[in-house]
Parts: sequence; structure tokens; C-alpha cells
Amino acid sequence: MTFEIHRLNFGSVFIDESMRLRGIPPGHRIAVPAQGFLLFGAGGPVLVDAGYRDPSVLGAGGEIGRGQGFEEQLAAHGLEPGDLTCVIMTHLHRDHAGHLHRVPMSVPVVVNRSELGGACTGIQGRAYAKDDLLHLIERLYTPGALRFLDLEPGGPGETLFPGITCRLSGGHTPGSIGIVVDTAEGEAYLCGDLFYDVEGALRNQPRDGFVAGVQPTFLVPDDPALSNNFTTSVVQEMRAAKAARRYRFILAAHDDPGVLEGGRYVGRILGDVVPGPVTPAGPDPRGSER
Repeated sequence: MTFEIHRLNFGSVFIDESMRLRGIPPGHRIAVPAQGFLLFGAGGPVLVDAGYRDPSVLGAGGEIGRGQGFEEQLAAHGLEPGDLTCVIMTHLHRDHAGHLHRVPMSVPVVVNRSELGGACTGIQGRAYAKDDLLHLIERLYTPGALRFLDLEPGGPGETLFPGITCRLSGGHTPGSIGIVVDTAEGEAYLCGDLFYDVEGALRNQPRDGFVAGVQPTFLVPDDPALSNNFTTSVVQEMRAAKAARRYRFILAAHDDPGVLEGGRYVGRILGDVVPGPVTPAGPDPRGSER
């Protein structure tokens, strides 16, 4: 079974630009979208990630514009929350799990067990919102409202439906998952916050010396650059980023979908539908080095 993927925009999150890519100097605040994804296939619509409750839960703030409310984004596709087959969470940070309380208990929320376990330890402070976690505990005690995955590092993953397989990411948070979705033009990888800047990570990595004295850049030309926002080890994050290059499309929560050919970044999709028209990346900045 193949799916068509539609981007949803649940508002903006304000971050320091240095969070997007190691090597970018701090001090410049930017807005990035808090995205979810609707998967349309024969079995009914599936939602991946659910935005944030309101800007007050965000560290640096955010903004929900006209039409970016949870129900409004679903309604733009002719849906209400109760029409969803399920909601799959890449992870449970405050900018991803904020609207789960708007989803009826009859619609199961799918989460990796280790992600919820880690979220409830308080080890990341307020990166996980209290009300989001309390709602998930309510789901835990409501039969059928919460479905756990128990994914292992390097394991085969778990197929939820034909054409949708979840795998432990190994990046961003220890319990984060990546969702592999079959499309008519190849596999899409919905990777949550593994990448904030897909092109910067896979094609335009900082390389030469030091950037503003902040971060020594990688010496290996083929290594992806990493974000500045992960709680796993650098080795785990690098392994997860390299593994993501096997897919045709990379859909990160805060960036445009990236398009790859043979593991190389070749362009992005600016529209809201994947597969869709590709905007080419242009000449490679490193030329023959690649």
C-alpha cells in the first residue's frame, strides 16, 4: 500500500539558529514551523505528531497564526480528530505532543514505550510539557487509547499497517522513532527532530576549520552534520543521521521535505504534498570533493 503525505503547520517555534546545525554561531533567533503530517492511504488517515498546546509551554516562545489551530489544519483536509485512524508520535517533546488531548480516546495514540518512560523522569526538565504527559497517563488507563511500541536498537521495526513501519531512530531522544512510509515514488522517512536543516546536514555541512570559534567542523567529507539539540551520544546521532540517507524523502518536523538520490541530497519539496514537485538544490558547493 502506498500513501500520499500532506504537511500540516501547527504554528511557529522560536529557536536560536545555532540549534539547527552544529557550527552555526549562536545569537540569531529564527522561527521554524511545528509540523505534523497526514498520511492518506486505503486504510484511512493517519496523523504523525500534533504540534504544541500554546506558546506558553515553549522555552523561547512561538506563534499560532490564523488557520494553524489543530482542528483547523485537519478541517482543511476535510477531517475531524475522530476521523483519524491513529496518531503516531515520533517523540513527546512539548512542540509535538501538545494537541493529543483533542483527539478522542477512541483514536489510539502510538508511542515508543521508552520515550514515555524517559519523558516521565524529568531528566529534560520542561522539554516535555506536564499537561501532555498527564494526558498520556489518562490514555494509559483508558483501554485502547494508547498503543506502545517496544523498538530495539538495530531491530527490524514494527509494521503498523501495510506501508507504514516504525523503527527506533537512535537520534534526538533515546526513545525517538522514525516512521518509514511507502509512497508512489519511494520510501519517505518521517524523522521528527533528527534533522532541523536537512540540506545543511546532508549537503552544505560546515567543513573548514572553526566557525566563529564555536565548533570544530567534521573532517570526514561524507559525514552528515548534526543538530545542536539531541540527548543521545554524538555517535548515536551520527549513526541515525547516516541511516536516514537510504530513503527517497526525508520529512523533518521543522523543515521542508528533502529529496535524495543514491543517498545524496538533490532538492526539496516546497509544497505541502509528498511526493510532489521538487525544487533542485543546484550545483554542489564542494564540486569534485563529492
